[in-house]
Amino acid sequence: MKLRLDKFTLVVLAVVGLLLVAAVITVSRSKSPAEQAYRTDDLPETPVVNAFLALQKGDLAKAREQYTQAVLDTVGKDPAYGPLRGQAYYGDASRRLRVTETRIDPDDPNRAYVTAAVDNYSTGGLFNSGSTYTSERVIEVVRDDGTWKINVEEYFY
Repeated sequence: MKLRLDKFTLVVLAVVGLLLVAAVITVSRSKSPAEQAYRTDDLPETPVVNAFLALQKGDLAKAREQYTQAVLDTVGKDPAYGPLRGQAYYGDASRRLRVTETRIDPDDPNRAYVTAAVDNYSTGGLFNSGSTYTSERVIEVVRDDGTWKINVEEYFY
């Protein structure tokens, strides 16, 4: 018995084959996501974004630059766990920070409140589907030596 394919079936098989080749090429050529750069603009959300990125990268010196001296002094006295002393805290979760609102204090122009949402993506689950959750927090920032700095012990857990 000889297998005979009509033109329509041959076209469908050719299209499927081309799609498979395109998928293989796309996956093999895709690059890892671009590493985000630290911000340099003079905005209240700048230290929040920079601290988040520095803690993600494990760049302790850059992370500490984003906090006021009062916060660093408090962290230095507390022997408890904390990433500003170099203790890592990220597991197998990918994180993204989104600044959702920035509000300058109407009574003090050198104080602002930055609302930030941290999206957490973790692996596992059925078919390695993982899970996603978001936590939102308000972070107080103040002008300190002419730049905005975080004025609370916020480590983006």
